[in-house]
Amino acid sequence: MKQKSVSPARLIPVLLLCLLCLLPTAYADIGPKPEITITVVNAPEGTLYLDLLTQGTPTDHPYPNSNGERDPAILENLRSLEGGGWVLAYTTGVSGPPVFGDVRPQEDGSWRYSYIGLPETFRVAAATADEAQAAETPYTREFVGNIVYDWQANTVREATPAPLRFLARLAATLAPTLLIEGVIFWLFGFREKRSWLVFLLANAVTQTGLHLAMGSTLTQAGWHFLNYFLTILIPELVIWAAEAAAYALLVSEHDRRKRIGYAFAANIASFVLGYFPLHLLYGFLKSL
Repeated sequence: MKQKSVSPARLIPVLLLCLLCLLPTAYADIGPKPEITITVVNAPEGTLYLDLLTQGTPTDHPYPNSNGERDPAILENLRSLEGGGWVLAYTTGVSGPPVFGDVRPQEDGSWRYSYIGLPETFRVAAATADEAQAAETPYTREFVGNIVYDWQANTVREATPAPLRFLARLAATLAPTLLIEGVIFWLFGFREKRSWLVFLLANAVTQTGLHLAMGSTLTQAGWHFLNYFLTILIPELVIWAAEAAAYALLVSEHDRRKRIGYAFAANIASFVLGYFPLHLLYGFLKSL
């Protein structure tokens, strides 16, 4: 009996499904990690230690850190802020993955905490040898963030205003996309003003939607090409479908098959080449 061969095209959905199943494992420990950078203004005199108060159960097996080399009096003041279900995420630790960082500032004077145990919502806690205090209002971070803690006011604010941060991230993907896809649009023979207006509108809408949906996670796509591929692949398929529909319905120049073919070619090109500007701007976008 002749055995039927399996079409390679039928294997594609299966391979994509397997890839989706592997994504949680891949992101667990090989990709970039959540990170928060904290700058202190109006700081008190003397040595200042800083940590993150989070709600949770203190771990029975603290993750080894460098607190043993720190000033025990300041650490004791810092621990005095615990209570009411609030635990120091780094100094004490909560059940689950650890947090990496240091209660002391880095060389640039800022504090940085990271890794998969980094709490999403926390209160900044700070202490000197004489006093300790924690921000009253909890802060909920993005995947990567930069905040400013005002010691005198005991408040937390964004280092970069959210609208400005959003526009900077949007420009990092929209400008290269318009350049790459615009060249291909011209090569496909689109010349009418209406066609170019649809092109500009479609890309502005899809790129804005991409950033609204993914937030700072999109910034991390520039960390490594594999991470970029895993992060952008599914959103890129959604963008291709949306833009193909827009060109098919709103553009009258050329036949529909050519318009849809352009959308496919343009999005393949911007998907591959779009990694490079994100990679080059990775450090800058993280700092916002």
